[in-house]
Amino acid sequence: MVICPACHAENPDGTKICVKCATELPKVAASAVKRQEGATPSKGLRMKDVGRDMLDALWLVLIILLIFVGFWFQVTNGTWHFTDKEEAKLLQPSLGVQKAPASHPKKQVQVTQPNVIQPVIKKEPPVIGEKPAVEFGSAETFFQKGKQQYDTHHYQSSFNYLKQALEIDPTYAKAYFGLGYLYSRFDMNDAAVRMYEMALRFNPDHVDSINNLAMMYYHAGNNDDALVLLQKAVQLDAGNADCQYNLGSIYLEKNQADEALQAFQKAVSLRPSDGSIYNNMALTYEKLGKKQEAQDSWHKVLQFSKSSDLLQQAKTHLDFLQAQG
Repeated sequence: MVICPACHAENPDGTKICVKCATELPKVAASAVKRQEGATPSKGLRMKDVGRDMLDALWLVLIILLIFVGFWFQVTNGTWHFTDKEEAKLLQPSLGVQKAPASHPKKQVQVTQPNVIQPVIKKEPPVIGEKPAVEFGSAETFFQKGKQQYDTHHYQSSFNYLKQALEIDPTYAKAYFGLGYLYSRFDMNDAAVRMYEMALRFNPDHVDSINNLAMMYYHAGNNDDALVLLQKAVQLDAGNADCQYNLGSIYLEKNQADEALQAFQKAVSLRPSDGSIYNNMALTYEKLGKKQEAQDSWHKVLQFSKSSDLLQQAKTHLDFLQAQG
């Protein structure tokens, strides 16, 4: 509307003469209308640009989200979480010293060529236990709790307790030993070796870690390094039957029969009812050509062993020796 400067009457936009008093209306009104009409499209254009920018931003966020989702899906192999098997790839009953397997065969030994053949180690499926609540205590306390959980087949809880022991004391060798044993029993050999090496870093005289690390080398075919470690182990603890037995097994593997026999004799004096030791003693006597001593040892295998493989091997070798006269 245009206001008349004389009578103050309202006139429609674009009117040149006041409809009431015929006074000429100011031209500024028309120019104002033009400015107003020209301003409207400009405002609409700015709103349109803002909307387009917001839409572009939303698309960018969506693309980034899709990239992240795809990356996470690939990392977790489509499971979206780590499986119980991955978390619980831990041990088998009896958290103790890892003993070298008896030298009985996977298959029947040929009578004419008796050999030391390694058996398959049996592994029980893991049983997942609940994670322990936050507790307080010494590193030794948590190690013992880890051992108790292991003995009851709660392998995840055992693992967690051993980790807690190391949080209290990062130099606690026994906790590294326990973790190494857990890993090795489930064929996580690289991790097991690292744990045994860490145990020996903080306690170079930890015999159980020396023995188990030697057995890792032995099963990997590295008999020389295994032999050096076991020689050190028996120097530190000559009364350790496992170390003596394992030392004898490596000597026998290297065809050093005299040294093997000495180690087996020490082992059997410490553990006189172990059929596995008598089994390897019998094989050693045969290598040395001592038939009577070999027969006596095979009879001890029949007396003490509960392994069907060892019992069959003993019977086979006895029949062969007796047939020779």
